Amino acid sequence: MIREYYPRAWQHLDNARRAEVAMARLWNTLLEGELVEEGVVTHPEGSGVITAWLAWPPGRQAELTELFGGCVQELWACLDALVTESVEAFSALQRLRRPECPRIFPVADSLEGFRESLAESCMDGALRSHVAMVEDCQPFQDSDGDEVIDRIRRGLGHLLEWEAALDAGAVMSAWATPVEPQVRAAAPAMVETVSAAEPGALGEQEHVLARYRLSSYQRGCAVTAQAGTYVDLCFTEGFVPVDDEDTFVRRLSLAIEAVTRFAISFAWLSSQVPGSRRVLSAGYAVLGDTWIAATRSSRHWSAGQLAALASSDIGLGRVEDADTLTLMVSTPSGVFERVVPHATPLRSHDSRGTAAERAVQDAAATWGLPDFVMAPSVERKGRGVREISDGLLVVGDQGVVVQIKAREGEPASAERETSWVLKQITAAGKQIQGTARRLRAESVHMVNGRGRRVRIDGPAIDWVGVAIIEHPDPPEELAVAEQHGHTPVIALLRRDWEFLFNQLRSTHAVVGYLHRVGTWAPVLGGEPERYYELAAADAEAVPGEADPSWTRRGGQPHSVPLLPAAPAGSDDDEAHTMVRIMLEDVATSPLEPDEWDTRQRVLACLDSLPVGYRTDLGRFLLDALTAVAEPETGTTVWRMRTFIAGPDRDQLGFAVCSALTDHTRAAFSAWLQLRHHERGEHADLTQLTSVGVLLTPRADGYREWDTTMSAISGDPELTGEELRAFQGLFNTPKGPAATASTPSP
Repeated sequence: MIREYYPRAWQHLDNARRAEVAMARLWNTLLEGELVEEGVVTHPEGSGVITAWLAWPPGRQAELTELFGGCVQELWACLDALVTESVEAFSALQRLRRPECPRIFPVADSLEGFRESLAESCMDGALRSHVAMVEDCQPFQDSDGDEVIDRIRRGLGHLLEWEAALDAGAVMSAWATPVEPQVRAAAPAMVETVSAAEPGALGEQEHVLARYRLSSYQRGCAVTAQAGTYVDLCFTEGFVPVDDEDTFVRRLSLAIEAVTRFAISFAWLSSQVPGSRRVLSAGYAVLGDTWIAATRSSRHWSAGQLAALASSDIGLGRVEDADTLTLMVSTPSGVFERVVPHATPLRSHDSRGTAAERAVQDAAATWGLPDFVMAPSVERKGRGVREISDGLLVVGDQGVVVQIKAREGEPASAERETSWVLKQITAAGKQIQGTARRLRAESVHMVNGRGRRVRIDGPAIDWVGVAIIEHPDPPEELAVAEQHGHTPVIALLRRDWEFLFNQLRSTHAVVGYLHRVGTWAPVLGGEPERYYELAAADAEAVPGEADPSWTRRGGQPHSVPLLPAAPAGSDDDEAHTMVRIMLEDVATSPLEPDEWDTRQRVLACLDSLPVGYRTDLGRFLLDALTAVAEPETGTTVWRMRTFIAGPDRDQLGFAVCSALTDHTRAAFSAWLQLRHHERGEHADLTQLTSVGVLLTPRADGYREWDTTMSAISGDPELTGEELRAFQGLFNTPKGPAATASTPSP
């Protein structure tokens, strides 16, 4: 689990363990090579000492110190990576308040120091459960009787001490623990006493291990001794053992155990959060890596090659490497490379089929909204049970039946793998047809990616099916025969499923695309090319006529392709993510279970905002939050924007206000009612919905803003007095609709 949720942290932890093993091996080699030298000295009166010292081979002490320093650094890096990877994973849930500040794992020697670290945003963006655990396990905390937590605290304390000592130039050494020294003397001398010395550090100077006294000792009597001493590898700086069991090796194991427990706990806490994560697993390219101007490509395309591509019929080229598919896409801004990585790695602790199902759901919940991802459900049929597909996507009145087929075991010959793929696509198609028939018959309750049980009104939904093939080495250029049935079926590789979601970052947009294409591409694995052929057609399409009623009220027509060439958010990822965070706010706001179906419909309305508008909206919201943050005394500042994609589409309104009060809530509701009422001047409001979202800045440091959502369907039935009041407030050049300041009552 650690490796899947925190791949970089897992690698650092593995490096630390390897360094620990390398230290042990080198130490054993040194001991076998007579690193420790011993001496016996008897004085004339019969007293004597057993001594030892270290004879380091050249460079070996520095090598041991370097290994230990590397181990400590890797443990710290693991802890820091737990925080940074958590921030990355959950950045879709909240906006970082101070993105310029480094995210690190804070360890302090006092509560004040710990809170000072948190004030520097070192864990801003991680889960609150992560922060609570880190605080509870700080070394300065008093014991509460929990041995596991106490061990973690001691382990972190050791790391703090070692880091400081290493920075000060301390080096590795050895620790001697005398246990049972023995002395033998030739007659007439007799051994009267032998006493072990206190444990201590060994160095290049003689260190006394034991003292003895002989009676009847005469010069020349042979005296031999055995040190009877354990010599252990040790970082002796500040090392004061509390008992015989307290060794450096055990302390190092305790520190590694503490870091491992943190990694396990972080991964477990992360796994308990339903729904959205920014990343699925290790290795998927970020936006900056997937959309690159061809002139900056490491492939060094010539001007002639780029010109030829731009002037070709479809303006699309394909380059396939061992680990990626690269499409050369001609756009009005020039030729770009769109890198399509292989599908994200599967979870190793599940079977391939189960892991593939989870990965497909994760992709939809990560780049889309988890609210629209329905987990497979089982229902009783007669004496048996049946599974309703491998999951559904449902957004508004459109749905997708998902069926996943995974290749278990090692692939065989190309002919056999081709046969397997074609057979599985046929089987998946039949299963999809059966599921769609079941869904069209009556509604069903399913659990979505938030863990909420919602009602799926199957008969009212338009369904398509997707057969997803998970194969480690799928056949190339495999043509798939069209299947016939009431429900269209599209065959995709899991790589292409992830491409669509990563490209559009909207469940509504992906589901709309699948309904648009309605059947599979000419060859399995050709979905990215088909997408860009349709994107090119969208870019050349002539915009439709704008609604004249909106133009008269100051509305501005905009036209963007439904399928953008550039990955969604690549022009301004911060702004695009802002829209996702706003949707997360709406999705996770407290509601009673009987209101979850209503929220599903509202989220579907909001997610219907075309992908091409989202960056602009996100930037508007960010700029508006900054603009209204410090209003003049006695004023309330508003910024408002309304989107409508067509006469029969849902209307979306977004507002930012400087304060959240009963008055501003009422004003926001009035604005939404007015905008919805105005649609009724040229359309029947019976089946029309308007959804509004209000953001208001906060100053408590917990969040940057509050999110308020309101929705209205049908005729708001405004009285003449209400209509005049609302129009006077919102339809004047000085009103909130014109983003001006208005006096507070």
